[in-house]
Amino acid sequence: MAIVQPSPALVSPVLSAPVPPQPPAPAPAPRSWSFVDSRTGVRREVTCMRGCDADHGLDASAPSDPSDIWCQVDSESVCLPINSNGTPENMRVLSATLNMLPFSDSIALRAPHVSVEVVQDEWIEGLDPDGLATVIGTLRGRLEHLEQMHGRLEAARVEWRAGR
Repeated sequence: MAIVQPSPALVSPVLSAPVPPQPPAPAPAPRSWSFVDSRTGVRREVTCMRGCDADHGLDASAPSDPSDIWCQVDSESVCLPINSNGTPENMRVLSATLNMLPFSDSIALRAPHVSVEVVQDEWIEGLDPDGLATVIGTLRGRLEHLEQMHGRLEAARVEWRAGR
Protein backbone atom coordinates (compact mmCIF):
# COMPACT_ATOMS: atom_id res chain seq x y z
CA MET A 1 0.00 0.00 0.00
CA ALA A 2 1.46 3.35 -1.07
CA ILE A 3 1.38 6.41 1.15
CA VAL A 4 -0.02 9.44 -0.63
CA GLN A 5 1.69 12.72 0.21
CA PRO A 6 -0.41 15.90 0.02
CA SER A 7 0.39 18.29 -2.77
CA PRO A 8 2.69 21.11 -1.58
CA ALA A 9 0.06 23.64 -2.69
CA LEU A 10 -2.45 22.13 -0.21
CA VAL A 11 -0.15 22.28 2.81
CA SER A 12 -0.79 25.25 5.09
CA PRO A 13 2.29 27.31 5.79
CA VAL A 14 3.56 27.33 9.37
CA LEU A 15 3.80 30.84 10.72
CA SER A 16 6.71 31.67 12.95
CA ALA A 17 4.81 34.37 14.83
CA PRO A 18 1.14 34.96 15.61
CA VAL A 19 -0.70 37.23 13.23
CA PRO A 20 -1.60 40.47 15.04
CA PRO A 21 -5.31 41.26 15.28
CA GLN A 22 -6.75 43.86 12.97
CA PRO A 23 -7.10 47.30 14.58
CA PRO A 24 -10.67 48.31 15.44
CA ALA A 25 -12.56 50.27 12.84
CA PRO A 26 -12.32 54.01 13.44
CA ALA A 27 -15.23 55.58 15.24
CA PRO A 28 -17.62 57.58 13.08
CA ALA A 29 -16.81 61.24 12.53
CA PRO A 30 -17.97 63.56 15.32
CA ARG A 31 -21.47 65.00 14.95
CA SER A 32 -21.99 68.71 14.39
CA TRP A 33 -25.17 70.50 15.29
CA SER A 34 -26.35 73.88 16.53
CA PHE A 35 -28.57 75.37 19.20
CA VAL A 36 -29.96 78.76 20.13
CA ASP A 37 -28.19 80.24 23.16
CA SER A 38 -30.99 81.06 25.63
CA ARG A 39 -28.91 83.88 27.14
CA THR A 40 -28.10 85.73 23.90
CA GLY A 41 -30.52 84.40 21.28
CA VAL A 42 -27.53 83.64 19.02
CA ARG A 43 -27.28 80.30 17.20
CA ARG A 44 -24.12 78.46 18.32
CA GLU A 45 -22.35 75.58 16.60
CA VAL A 46 -21.27 72.45 18.46
CA THR A 47 -19.04 69.61 17.33
CA CYS A 48 -19.33 66.61 19.61
CA MET A 49 -16.29 64.68 20.73
CA ARG A 50 -15.76 61.45 18.81
CA GLY A 51 -17.99 58.67 20.12
CA CYS A 52 -20.45 60.99 21.89
CA ASP A 53 -23.64 59.03 22.52
CA ALA A 54 -25.62 61.84 24.18
CA ASP A 55 -28.98 62.73 22.64
CA HIS A 56 -28.70 66.42 21.75
CA GLY A 57 -32.19 66.53 20.18
CA LEU A 58 -33.76 68.62 22.94
CA ASP A 59 -30.79 71.02 23.05
CA ALA A 60 -30.99 71.56 19.28
CA SER A 61 -34.79 71.96 19.19
CA ALA A 62 -35.26 74.59 21.91
CA PRO A 63 -33.18 77.47 23.25
CA SER A 64 -30.63 76.10 25.69
CA ASP A 65 -28.23 77.49 28.25
CA PRO A 66 -24.70 76.77 26.97
CA SER A 67 -23.69 75.50 30.42
CA ASP A 68 -26.24 72.70 29.98
CA ILE A 69 -24.57 71.39 26.81
CA TRP A 70 -22.27 68.40 27.26
CA CYS A 71 -21.00 65.46 25.26
CA GLN A 72 -20.71 62.07 26.86
CA VAL A 73 -19.60 58.53 26.17
CA ASP A 74 -21.38 56.31 28.67
CA SER A 75 -20.29 52.93 30.04
CA GLU A 76 -22.20 49.78 30.79
CA SER A 77 -23.82 49.59 34.20
CA VAL A 78 -22.73 46.97 36.70
CA CYS A 79 -24.82 46.53 39.83
CA LEU A 80 -24.14 44.94 43.20
CA PRO A 81 -26.54 44.44 46.13
CA ILE A 82 -25.70 47.31 48.49
CA ASN A 83 -27.23 47.30 51.96
CA SER A 84 -27.46 50.94 52.96
CA ASN A 85 -30.80 50.86 54.84
CA GLY A 86 -31.26 47.30 56.10
CA THR A 87 -32.40 45.84 52.79
CA PRO A 88 -29.99 45.03 49.95
CA GLU A 89 -30.71 47.06 46.83
CA ASN A 90 -29.04 46.62 43.45
CA MET A 91 -27.01 49.77 42.86
CA ARG A 92 -24.65 50.80 40.06
CA VAL A 93 -20.98 50.60 41.03
CA LEU A 94 -17.81 51.72 39.31
CA SER A 95 -19.29 53.09 36.13
CA ALA A 96 -17.57 55.86 34.24
CA THR A 97 -18.40 58.44 31.62
CA LEU A 98 -16.11 60.30 29.24
CA ASN A 99 -17.37 63.89 29.17
CA MET A 100 -16.75 67.23 27.53
CA LEU A 101 -18.63 70.44 28.37
CA PRO A 102 -17.72 72.73 25.45
CA PHE A 103 -19.13 75.92 27.01
CA SER A 104 -18.21 75.34 30.67
CA ASP A 105 -16.90 78.24 32.72
CA SER A 106 -14.15 75.84 33.83
CA ILE A 107 -11.59 75.46 31.06
CA ALA A 108 -10.62 72.04 32.51
CA LEU A 109 -14.16 70.75 31.88
CA ARG A 110 -14.05 71.92 28.25
CA ALA A 111 -11.38 69.27 27.63
CA PRO A 112 -12.37 65.59 27.61
CA HIS A 113 -12.39 64.23 31.15
CA VAL A 114 -13.81 61.24 33.04
CA SER A 115 -16.29 61.03 35.88
CA VAL A 116 -16.38 57.82 37.93
CA GLU A 117 -19.56 56.75 39.67
CA VAL A 118 -18.19 54.92 42.71
CA VAL A 119 -21.64 53.83 43.85
CA GLN A 120 -24.97 54.94 42.46
CA ASP A 121 -25.22 58.75 42.36
CA GLU A 122 -21.87 59.25 44.16
CA TRP A 123 -19.30 60.59 41.70
CA ILE A 124 -15.64 61.54 41.43
CA GLU A 125 -15.84 64.15 38.68
CA GLY A 126 -13.61 66.00 36.25
CA LEU A 127 -10.69 63.55 36.19
CA ASP A 128 -7.83 64.24 33.81
CA PRO A 129 -5.60 61.30 32.76
CA ASP A 130 -3.39 61.59 35.88
CA GLY A 131 -6.41 61.82 38.18
CA LEU A 132 -8.03 58.78 36.58
CA ALA A 133 -4.73 56.87 36.88
CA THR A 134 -4.72 57.72 40.61
CA VAL A 135 -8.27 56.38 41.01
CA ILE A 136 -7.37 53.21 39.07
CA GLY A 137 -4.26 52.67 41.24
CA THR A 138 -6.26 53.18 44.42
CA LEU A 139 -8.95 50.74 43.30
CA ARG A 140 -6.32 48.23 42.19
CA GLY A 141 -4.87 48.36 45.71
CA ARG A 142 -8.30 47.80 47.20
CA LEU A 143 -8.86 44.82 44.85
CA GLU A 144 -5.60 43.32 46.07
CA HIS A 145 -6.84 43.79 49.65
CA LEU A 146 -10.14 42.08 48.74
CA GLU A 147 -8.23 39.18 47.16
CA GLN A 148 -6.23 38.77 50.38
CA MET A 149 -9.45 38.94 52.39
CA HIS A 150 -10.92 36.25 50.11
CA GLY A 151 -8.02 33.94 50.97
CA ARG A 152 -8.48 34.65 54.68
CA LEU A 153 -12.22 34.00 54.38
CA GLU A 154 -11.64 30.63 52.68
CA ALA A 155 -9.14 29.62 55.39
CA ALA A 156 -11.52 30.74 58.14
CA ARG A 157 -14.36 28.73 56.59
CA VAL A 158 -12.22 25.59 56.38
CA GLU A 159 -11.25 26.00 60.05
CA TRP A 160 -14.87 26.70 61.04
CA ARG A 161 -16.18 23.63 59.21
CA ALA A 162 -13.51 21.43 60.80
CA GLY A 163 -14.60 22.53 64.27
CA ARG A 164 -18.29 21.69 63.78
